[in-house]
Amino acid sequence: MVKMMRKKIKIKKIDCLPARQVTFSKRRRGIFKKAAELSVLCESKVAVVIFSATGKLFDYSSSSTKDVIERYKAHTNGVEKSDEPSVELQLENENHIGLSKELEEKSHQLRQMKAEDLEELNFDELQKLEQLVDASLGRVIETKEELRMSEIMALERKGAELVEANNQLRQTMVMLSGGNTGPELMEPERLNNNTGGGGEEEGMSTESAISTTCNSAHSLGDDSDNVTLSLKLGGMVKMMREKIKIKKIDYLPARQVTFSKRRRGIFKKAAELSVLCESEVAVVIFSATGKLFYYSSSSVKDVIERYKARTNGVEKSDKSLELQLENENRIKLSKELEEKNRQLRKMKGEDLEELDLDELLKLEQLVEATLVRVMETKEELIMSDIMVLEKKGTELVEANNQMVMLKERMVMLSKRNTEPAHMEPSESATSTSCNSALSLSGEDDCSDDVILSLKLGRP
Repeated sequence: MVKMMRKKIKIKKIDCLPARQVTFSKRRRGIFKKAAELSVLCESKVAVVIFSATGKLFDYSSSSTKDVIERYKAHTNGVEKSDEPSVELQLENENHIGLSKELEEKSHQLRQMKAEDLEELNFDELQKLEQLVDASLGRVIETKEELRMSEIMALERKGAELVEANNQLRQTMVMLSGGNTGPELMEPERLNNNTGGGGEEEGMSTESAISTTCNSAHSLGDDSDNVTLSLKLGGMVKMMREKIKIKKIDYLPARQVTFSKRRRGIFKKAAELSVLCESEVAVVIFSATGKLFYYSSSSVKDVIERYKARTNGVEKSDKSLELQLENENRIKLSKELEEKNRQLRKMKGEDLEELDLDELLKLEQLVEATLVRVMETKEELIMSDIMVLEKKGTELVEANNQMVMLKERMVMLSKRNTEPAHMEPSESATSTSCNSALSLSGEDDCSDDVILSLKLGRP
């Protein structure tokens, strides 16, 4: 049969309360187990503090939780800021402002990737956005086709395995029927002798024939069940994963690699636990060389203070309500920013490996719709620019026509001034020549003005 692939679950809050409680219990024990193995394999100091959604405390340490916490405080004493509420509140406010600006920017980019708020973009920006969306659509389609081809190849491979297994089953049944023949496959004379009752030396008795037939049928049935079971298990003996012995790794490079991988694994499991079950988790790890690594779903410092308050039997009272609210807002903004970044990466055709075929199809439709809207907006912008240019060209043509008419009038006036009736011939000639020179100069000036107006496009 087709082997069922393990589906990757989406890390989000579990709404069903019983399922969330079961998940919290299993994952908490898993984190504690991984922490214990890390401390043994790599000689590291590990402390894990977990508060459930109901506020119940769970903790683990390879030596002592309080000792690891004190070592963490001593290590970060010269790095962290002062513990005064005013300084912390100022830092929280700065983080809140920075996260708000970044969230607003990412939201704006995401809206544009979804073809929203396109009115404020110019032609060049629309062109770049169109190229980006087109490239994203190409990557989405390519990923979808690769996923389809991989599924088709897997089905073809499974089909070939099933055909081969069926052929093996057919050969096995033929071998079984040939080796343990029943009465229907025996010779007629031998069958008559066996059923007649008089030839015990030459043939088998009726009881032995019946027994042979039953044994053959029973053997055939058992072998068929075994072959069917073999087919269900994939036609081969399933290899069991060998359980390694938890002890210190002596080889230094291997110990360093193991420490790095298992540390990241614990941090990942802690992050998933905090999201799935709304729990507060803090993990502090010191390597064999004394290097500090830590993770917290909110703040290591806050979890440590809450742990100390719980273990001392008193509630935490030195932190102001305003600082708590700012911290909660920062966490909320961080989650929203992470979600916006994830959606933006998907719209840009990135991180598509975790999507299944249905999600890729929906994403393809969304990106295609975005590309269409961007192209329509770009075409509308081009048409509006063309209309503006046509209107401006019409105005320039009208202005040039008016300048030509004005030039013609000035030429006619200059001709009239060159023909006075009452002047003497010599004076008339002299005046005519002067007026002609002035008229010619005036025409030249007028021509220069017309040419200048045409170049500048003035009305």
